[in-house]
Amino acid sequence: MTQSTQRKNIVYALYPNANGFGFVYLENPRKLLDYGAVRINPISNRKVLDRIKKSFDYLRPSIVIIQDPDGNASRSGRRVHRLIDKIISLANEEKLKVVLYSRDQIRDVFEQFGAVTKYEIAKVLLTEFKELELREPKKKKTWQSESHNMPIFDALSLALTWFWING
Repeated sequence: MTQSTQRKNIVYALYPNANGFGFVYLENPRKLLDYGAVRINPISNRKVLDRIKKSFDYLRPSIVIIQDPDGNASRSGRRVHRLIDKIISLANEEKLKVVLYSRDQIRDVFEQFGAVTKYEIAKVLLTEFKELELREPKKKKTWQSESHNMPIFDALSLALTWFWING
């Protein structure tokens, strides 16, 4: 492997949703390298996969972490479920290790910090990652849609779940 294609010990967590995906790159549990929420309009799995393929080449991660669409608390629709299957296939082609965590597993980790809901988890994450303060999601009312920044926090919660479980 050449220097430009060598994988680094970087964790890449992504959270596909109905509008695109959120992502984070971490070097360790306290060092956030990059993050973002990608909205794709009109949404298509092909366009999302193209962006994710490019992201695999960006910081050359060694592991990809994704939400388990089959978990009990998952609300992923069919399109997102198919997308996650395709992301896993793409990661396998790139010889990347893939780990999936359910919402329940994420809650189990963050429950220790008094956080159960996505909003509460985001608040806990903000205590460690001050650089995300401008992306802080507002607490939503029942009738409101989720903040467009929430996928960043969803991806970060996936990554930190991996770090917590793997000590």
